[in-house]
Order: sequence, then structure tokens, then C-alpha cells
Amino acid sequence: MNKKWITITISGAVIAVILSLTPAFATSTPKENATTENATTENATSFKVVTVPAEQQQKKEVVDRLYKSWEKGIIKIEESKGEKFKKDDWDLIYGVDIDRHFTNQLSDVEAQSFFMALNEAKKEYKTGDSQYGILLSKDHKAARVVWERSNGSFHIADIVLKIKSTILNKEENIWTLVNQEELQ
Repeated sequence: MNKKWITITISGAVIAVILSLTPAFATSTPKENATTENATTENATSFKVVTVPAEQQQKKEVVDRLYKSWEKGIIKIEESKGEKFKKDDWDLIYGVDIDRHFTNQLSDVEAQSFFMALNEAKKEYKTGDSQYGILLSKDHKAARVVWERSNGSFHIADIVLKIKSTILNKEENIWTLVNQEELQ
């Protein structure tokens, strides 16, 4: 009987300590972690936003310069591809925010294959190259990674969606890097 009472008492003490500390932990998040964008009222949550899109973290001048660069790259693609490329069939996405705008809606396998193809394309980066932008087709079956080289030329990498049969004869959407080229 004594052993049961001791066990219950120790368990009760542990639970009491946890419950008494919980309010202290819940209110111990410092207010200075809140961003000005998220702390619109005095009673707003004081959690630090971890997944702020990269585009919003950059200075406006940097973002504007990148979009102008990507626009020049799009003009080079139009000149190179002619009628095969219609600018209106594509959306331009700030490259490192692709997860927020696209891959978060994909299955894990499809998203992983997209990032693997993107990483394969990024192996062509050279010192002095600018940040990449991604042209995503409106039907979400193709992407073009665009960045300006330090010499003013543009690197274009084409990534396409393919259907692949797995070992279990299940079809999966897989993204693959199919072409890379330099446009002057």
C-alpha cells in the first residue's frame, strides 16, 4: 500500500510541476521576436515568423533589379524560341520562394523531384551570377530557371514534368532537368 501511495505522489508531483511551469513557458516568448508586419496590435502573437518569403526579406532595390534582369532573360528566350515561347503562358516566381508559390501543393515525391532537378540546374552557377527566377508554365507541367551571368548572358534550364511508373506499377509525377543553354 505504501508503494502505491509513493508512486502516485511522485507522479502527482511531476504533473504539478509541469502544469505550474507551462504558463511561464507560454508567456516567456519575448515581444522583440515579433516582426512589425505581424505585430499589428498590442495583443498580437509574439512568435517570430520563420518562413518569411525571401523576396520580402530583400531590399526593394535588389528585388527590382532581379525582376528587371529576369525580364531581360525572358526577352532573350522570346528571341531564341520565337513562336514556341509565349510569355503569357508562364508565371515568373522569385526563385527561392518556389516552395511557397508552387511546390508546397505537390506530393512529397513530386516536390522532391522538382528540387532535385532545380539543384541539378544550379550546379551551373558561376561566381558573380545573379539569383535565379523561375518561369512556371500555367499548366504546371514545365519550368524554366533563368539567371543572368556576370558577363550579361543568361543561363536557361528547362525542367519538365514526366509521368514515371514505379516498381509497384503506380504512376508518379517526376520533374526532370531536360535542357540547359546560354543565351547571349
